[in-house]
Amino acid sequence: MPSTSYLDKNYKSTHYNNVRPSYPDALIEEILKYHHGPKVRLVDVGCGTGIATVLFKDKFQEIIGVDPSESMLEAFKHEIDKSVAPNDRNKFKLIASPGEDFPEVKTNTVDMVIGAESIHWCDMEKLFGEVSRVLRDDGTFAFWFYIQPEFIDLGAKAQEIYYKYGWSDQFMGKYLTSSQREFFNNFGGSDLPKLLAKKFKDIEFHNFDPNNKSVANRSSFYMKGAMTLLEFKELVKSWSLYASWMKNNPNEPDIADTFINELKTVCSVEDEVMPLRVEWKTFHYLCRKM
Repeated sequence: MPSTSYLDKNYKSTHYNNVRPSYPDALIEEILKYHHGPKVRLVDVGCGTGIATVLFKDKFQEIIGVDPSESMLEAFKHEIDKSVAPNDRNKFKLIASPGEDFPEVKTNTVDMVIGAESIHWCDMEKLFGEVSRVLRDDGTFAFWFYIQPEFIDLGAKAQEIYYKYGWSDQFMGKYLTSSQREFFNNFGGSDLPKLLAKKFKDIEFHNFDPNNKSVANRSSFYMKGAMTLLEFKELVKSWSLYASWMKNNPNEPDIADTFINELKTVCSVEDEVMPLRVEWKTFHYLCRKM
């Protein structure tokens, strides 16, 4: 998998868990409606701190979280102890492994595999092979991404600044690989459905782009709300790109402060605690094992 600050043992996974958004009920309901057959065992590849995993805790008897980051899994364990009822804690098992290889899970024993904001870290072909291995026949593979928030109230200037700091090689974007850039700029990229089709059937793709409102009615994965620039700054600080930049530029000003200050100045935002309307660009795939 590509190098990522999420694998650093000192990465602030608790902060990640506190500031990352959760996922709409409509998306979870769509995935469950798509699913055929029993709901006994679920695997979440790249589970991180369990933000998505716990949304399925009432639907499956056994839930396995797989992630290569010990820091993320420690935060997940803490969240289980804090937020999951004592009677439900035993249904969770966490495995420190990459998404391409988790041999502890036996072949043909899993009813559903999910991946939330995670599979771009993996070698896709190897990942899809491993997911296919553990799934039973007709088992469900569902994965999804939110890409970036669009500040409705701030217009095109805000997106230009976002691109400058988040995507361009001038700042944090230099830590994106070319394949990751293609993945996020093109809703997974053109190769993704071809790779999926080698192992899976009944493939469904859905996306929402705030700049193309006609798509809204075709996706249950619709994220909108209000966000302050202060909240957005904390979100930026949860990015692996941010951690990499700060590690490699210790004598420079905090890049998140610089980013948000430019947004505030150029877009004439009065202060960092003023709520701003946001919509997220998203996409998700649903498919079944052949």
